[in-house]
Amino acid sequence: MHDAKWEFVHSQVLASPVMASLQRAKVYAPHVTGDQRKQLRIELTAALRDIGSRYSEPVLASQHERHIVELAQRISQRCAGAIANRRLRLGIAQKALNLYLKYLWCLGRIPTPPHCPFDRRVIVHAAPSTQVSWTQIDDLSAYRAIVKSAVASAGGQSLAEWELRVYQGG
Repeated sequence: MHDAKWEFVHSQVLASPVMASLQRAKVYAPHVTGDQRKQLRIELTAALRDIGSRYSEPVLASQHERHIVELAQRISQRCAGAIANRRLRLGIAQKALNLYLKYLWCLGRIPTPPHCPFDRRVIVHAAPSTQVSWTQIDDLSAYRAIVKSAVASAGGQSLAEWELRVYQGG
């Protein structure tokens, strides 16, 4: 794809996971300003672009988990005043990164990502009895438990392929 065309598409690809991970997730601190919200979106976009560039080759699940933690820490450090409790939860970070990687993968820009975006629909499908909300996940053990349930539900299929079916109602 021509560079100008790709940059346009890429800007749209980046906007979607940023909005999807921040909407209705109660991420923002009380009394946050519009400028602080904008800065958080800018920082999250830059971090996704940076971390996403590391996926041109297959990434192990353990490294992917480190990237999720890195994303949460990076945004927490740079935008603490804009975030509730001054900390971006891992559930928000995984949703943003996993959704961004899903788009890149679907566009043929990266190999199959190690995980998929975990939101309410996917979590309920993977672990129907769980009461965990993706927006409240804030430690790796809770995230890993959801991944483990999803792997079992996927029955040998990659989580990325499995989630596409789940997301599309299959």
